[in-house]
This record gives sequence, structure tokens and C-alpha cells, in this order.
Amino acid sequence: MSRRSRREARRKKTRQGRWMTCASVLVLLVLIVVSQMTKSETGADHCPLDGSFSAQVAVLIDASDALTAVQRRSSLPRLLDSLKQVPERAEIRVYSVARIGRAGDAGADLRLCVPPNPDNIGQVEGLWKNRRIAARKYEEDFIEPLERSLDQILGTPGDSVSPIVEAIQAASVDAFQPGNAAIPRTLILVSDMVQNSRDLSFYPGVPGFGPFAGSLEYRTRRVDLSGVKATILLLARRGIAGQRQAGRLRDFWEDYFIDSGADGRPRWVPVEG
Repeated sequence: MSRRSRREARRKKTRQGRWMTCASVLVLLVLIVVSQMTKSETGADHCPLDGSFSAQVAVLIDASDALTAVQRRSSLPRLLDSLKQVPERAEIRVYSVARIGRAGDAGADLRLCVPPNPDNIGQVEGLWKNRRIAARKYEEDFIEPLERSLDQILGTPGDSVSPIVEAIQAASVDAFQPGNAAIPRTLILVSDMVQNSRDLSFYPGVPGFGPFAGSLEYRTRRVDLSGVKATILLLARRGIAGQRQAGRLRDFWEDYFIDSGADGRPRWVPVEG
């Protein structure tokens, strides 16, 4: 090959290298722009302002009978482990059964959404997001406030009322509207599931669900749980409450969730203590 031919070959190779570099940069910029365009703006609680949640979770804690130290230590990590599995942009609301029953307040004690998990930050996203900063924000803005709220409600002193049916209705209406949204929805209850309110108490005996379903009390407290998966962290009790738990309590609640349109029977998780 002549000297002139070698020079032309080098120029051609240089031009090809520059073109490949420019093309790679262009592709990378397009990926960044598309990624930014698909991100929803979020508020201080990390919730998408346009309501484009990936999932919705309502946590309902019934501490009407004070939890034992063992139950409290067992419940908190179970809840945290479950909520850490919730996908990014999922909305989480935490409710207290006692507060709903006493104050008639259906508002959540805590509402926040799951921020980006630092373990899931990809290479393109990592160009503008520092992994260490993301890890700190995930801990400070999500894990810590969630743990504080759960621990505070779990440690609430015992109350004389336990309006579980009323609380499920109030929390579900607040958390799962509109009812036809096509996203995963989960209801987590921490409770002994022994209903005790002015209009309905299980202490005299757990009613059959059939007769109860035709009562005025149920017609005014029924709620649409279409597509909602329910998990019950069951707190064991002593005395009369414990006797009711040993009877047809579980049958009542399973019929209740099925009649409400929930996604199958609830998952029961016994809590130690």
C-alpha cells in the first residue's frame, strides 16, 4: 500500500471513530431525555403529583388491646419487611383503628410513597443521581418515618373499642379511590380481629356472616374492596377475646372479604406473643 493510501485509510478510520462516538453520545442523550420525560413530578412525600401510583397499600393497626412487648417486636419488622417489597412510586397509607373509631377521622396517620431504591438505579440514571445520596434519602425519607409511625401506633395504650368493620370501610374509601384503578392494591391489618363497637360486638358471640350481611349495620358499613389483597397479622388474645378467636372468627372475616369483592381470602399471619 502506498503512503497516500495509508493516509487515506487512517483518515477514514478516524472519521468512522468520530462518527461512532457522536452516535453513542446521541443515543445516550436520547435515553436520558426519554427517561426524564417518563418520570412524574413528585411532592415532598415522593408521591407522583399526577397520581400515577404503581400500587397502593393501606396499613390498618388495631391496638385496642395493648400489644405485648413480644407482639410489638414481632409486628414491626414484619410490617417493615413487607413494605420494603412494595415497588417504587407505590402509595402507602397508615391508619389507626382507635383514632378512626374515637374521632371519626378517616385520615391517615402517615402517607408517603416509595422513593427510588438505590439498588435499582441504572447506569443511565446514575449519570445524574449519586448512589450514596439516593441511599441516604431512601433511609431518611422513607424507612425512618415509616418505622416511627408504625412503632408509635403499635405502642398506643389499649382502648375499650375496636371498630374494625368501620375502620376498614373508612380507610379503604380514603386509600383506594377510585375503586376501578388497574393497579395492585393491598390491605394489611394488624389486629386480633375481635370487633367491638357500639353497633357490633363479638364479645357476646361472633355472628354468622349470612344474618349479619342482611342487617342495617352491614348495609351502611359495606365497602367495595374489588381487587384488593388482604393480609391479616393476627394478634393472639387471652380471655373472652381469645375464646372468640378460637371459634368461627376466621370464617366470618373470610366471608366478609369475599362479599366485599376482595381478591380471594385474606392471608393469615399469626403474630408471636
